[in-house]
Amino acid sequence: HNHLLTFLRNAGYADTTLYSNHLSPDIIARDVLQAAQAGRAVVMIGYSQGGFQVVKVADLLRQSGIAVDLMVSLAAGGVGRLYPPQWGASVRRIPDNVKRHLNFFATGDTLGTDPVHSLNLAQAESAMTQVENIAYSLADGVDHKSIARCFPSDRVPPAVRTLFLDRLQQELSALDTRPRP
Repeated sequence: HNHLLTFLRNAGYADTTLYSNHLSPDIIARDVLQAAQAGRAVVMIGYSQGGFQVVKVADLLRQSGIAVDLMVSLAAGGVGRLYPPQWGASVRRIPDNVKRHLNFFATGDTLGTDPVHSLNLAQAESAMTQVENIAYSLADGVDHKSIARCFPSDRVPPAVRTLFLDRLQQELSALDTRPRP
């Protein structure tokens, strides 16, 4: 999502990369593996179909012995499961190499949210993985597009600003390994 890419780059994460959900998870995992081997914190954020991709990439990284410091999924589920590349993908089972996972979904999002609340809840394969499921209520006015909206600021739902954008910045700051001047 281009808005999220701009948001992260403006926040000082200049080397943030955006991948299409049509790109092979193997290619993405290879790029992330190089960053991890260079000593970088591994953070993956997946919106909609990208939420499926981050789980697939995390699973590939596990096979290479690479930990994922933070994984975030936004609106990953719902009718997105009907897309053939996602058939059989378990977007709610978080691999044991993921240290922390934030799973965002919105009751008002029929595209990326499953109709039964419990089907939206991500679960860790390991007790070492911290999983947090963050649900927007219908009253929050969050839909498939606004769940990842960053700009313009007057169109960002207040719940998205506090529950997602502010939280994401806090999580990234805690992992920030960039050199300080």
